[in-house]
Amino acid sequence: MRRLVAAAVLAATAVAGGQTRAAHADPVEPDREFTLQGGQEATVAGEDLRIRFAEVLEDSRCPALVQCFWTGQARISMVVSDESGQTTIEFNTNPAPGQNRQTVDVDDHRIELRALDPYPQTPDEPIPFEDYRATLLVTIP
Repeated sequence: MRRLVAAAVLAATAVAGGQTRAAHADPVEPDREFTLQGGQEATVAGEDLRIRFAEVLEDSRCPALVQCFWTGQARISMVVSDESGQTTIEFNTNPAPGQNRQTVDVDDHRIELRALDPYPQTPDEPIPFEDYRATLLVTIP
């Protein structure tokens, strides 16, 4: 019985440890696409810049297995930290001119949302936050 309890504690610790490690991505290179999962944070190599995929604010994209009149949109927020402080920025997958942003300038950096996955399949299956993947590009204009 003690071995079972010890094994369960070790397994739980390993899982928790994996979740903690997953919250931080390896440093990413400027001018190269990278992907963050929901809740994950990355630093930009050679820059005082950290980006965290903070929240999915909305995902009304038309599910792949449904016929819709409108493509819908997904809105996500990222927390960006640099030497001047911390700010929250939003991206929108539907690039309506003047309203929805897929590129945001933060100080000397340009951050672009390239993709948001997975795409919804049916309206009845919500996507867990941790399963989202935002593909981003950071450039220094």
